[in-house]
Amino acid sequence: MIRAWAESKKNLPGKFTGSTGVNILKADQLGPDDPRFNVWAKKDFLKQTNAINSGVGLKLMQKMGWTPGEGLGKGRDGPLEPLVLDIKSDRKGLVATEELPGSKKSRPNSGNNITGKHPVSVLMELCSKKRWHAPQFTCLESGPSNNRRFLWKIVINGVEYQPSVPSTSKKTGKAQACQVVLQSLGLVPRDPSLPVVL
Repeated sequence: MIRAWAESKKNLPGKFTGSTGVNILKADQLGPDDPRFNVWAKKDFLKQTNAINSGVGLKLMQKMGWTPGEGLGKGRDGPLEPLVLDIKSDRKGLVATEELPGSKKSRPNSGNNITGKHPVSVLMELCSKKRWHAPQFTCLESGPSNNRRFLWKIVINGVEYQPSVPSTSKKTGKAQACQVVLQSLGLVPRDPSLPVVL
């Protein structure tokens, strides 16, 4: 019984018959019926302006001594024609050159590696991920009290890592030492300014 019903139907549901029967509207039919809701600003709206011959602004300017056809400004050498403006119809914003993605300059010795993380946190995460013992940090201070130098030594899995040049602050010295460890492990490209001492 079901087979007889299916064979009696020539147009099965979902089968394309060549026409959908949809009437596509034209551009004037898509616009609003009420003229109050039409687009008020078109691309050449401000380019086809007429000179103003009346109004409060003209009366005020004439009251201050200006005559039509005369330039604006103190020396009366300003523009004679009104400004020609263009309507911005797209939704793209105005971008300053400082906001472009490639314009940020990286500071040298900022303590960040290529992943954007601080080298100390990268090293600590690496040790916990590989289930190594926590790194042992040792700071060696040298120099007079007004010009202290800090040289960090890091021991990981029995191997000592140390930068060859001391740093002026503890924080940057620790970051440099961690950077040396990451370079010697091959996780960060080698930096010639940070020679490795093993």
